Amino acid sequence: MKTNLLNIKGVTVLSKKSQSTVKGEGCGVDLSLCGCSCSGSVTGPFYCYYFTACPQIYTCDEAI
Repeated sequence: MKTNLLNIKGVTVLSKKSQSTVKGEGCGVDLSLCGCSCSGSVTGPFYCYYFTACPQIYTCDEAI
């Protein structure tokens, strides 16, 4: 599969270092602000509900 992709004009293989510098351009949302509460609710700005799914498990008071 990798060999077939390299035959496409303009395709190059990125090193690990160059992969880490790639910045996505998209819909302008910061998904790092999204998360899950211990009760399984999505936390963060309103758009997080569209991009994040949380397990519906209550984990607030579990002993470690």
